[in-house]
Amino acid sequence: MTVGVASAWMACGAATAPTKPTAPTSPPASAFLTDTVQSATGAVADVRELLGHVDPATHPDFVAIPTAWCAREGLMLRTEACSTFVAMAEAAALEGIRLEALSATRTFAHQRSIWERKWSRPRYMGWEGVDIARDILTYSSMPGSSRHHWGTDLDLHSLESDDFTHGEGQRVVAWLRANAEGFGFVEVYTEDPARTGYLPEPWHWSYMPLAEAFLAQLEEARARNELPAFAGFSGAELADSLGIFDAYMRGIHRP
Repeated sequence: MTVGVASAWMACGAATAPTKPTAPTSPPASAFLTDTVQSATGAVADVRELLGHVDPATHPDFVAIPTAWCAREGLMLRTEACSTFVAMAEAAALEGIRLEALSATRTFAHQRSIWERKWSRPRYMGWEGVDIARDILTYSSMPGSSRHHWGTDLDLHSLESDDFTHGEGQRVVAWLRANAEGFGFVEVYTEDPARTGYLPEPWHWSYMPLAEAFLAQLEEARARNELPAFAGFSGAELADSLGIFDAYMRGIHRP
């Protein structure tokens, strides 16, 4: 392999033909600061950004994923995560595997719209709020708690678990499970019976060199009682009793 991640870094925001990349060296996931998080390549976040209060379209640390590697225009990631995803997608393409991003960064408002649309489903008529929340939390995060707020996480190929059990989806997830960790991407919602929170999501992959640091940032803020309470959406008052932080935000697979 002769072309490094630098070519992919420059490609973010524009479509390019695949070149043969190398897996980048991941910065340490534990490198974080008290009020901001900084990776080895300079990406910085503050707590409000990590809770989804960020406009990735105007934020200098976010870039658009090249259209060659996503289902629609306008999907954004932090620059470091984007460049590494492009390198990974190029490597997969050389083996006949297409990695297509379906979803990437989501703001608080975006996640709230998903949550509220589900909360208002007719089938929930007569349900207690806590039962509605638990049902939605099967796969969807409360606004403010989603890893998609961080600019580090992607949904790839399909949002249906069955699509990964055969055909192209099976080939995609097999390639990812064999190779993604070398690029810093991890399948965080696995079949691990010891893991709490969401059901398995074979489509959800997280760029851990940044994501681990960002989760540590939120844990530090929580330990200092500086993490804002969940608010601004239906069922927000249930967050603590449902264990949103401990069971869901921390309920991930780590390699």
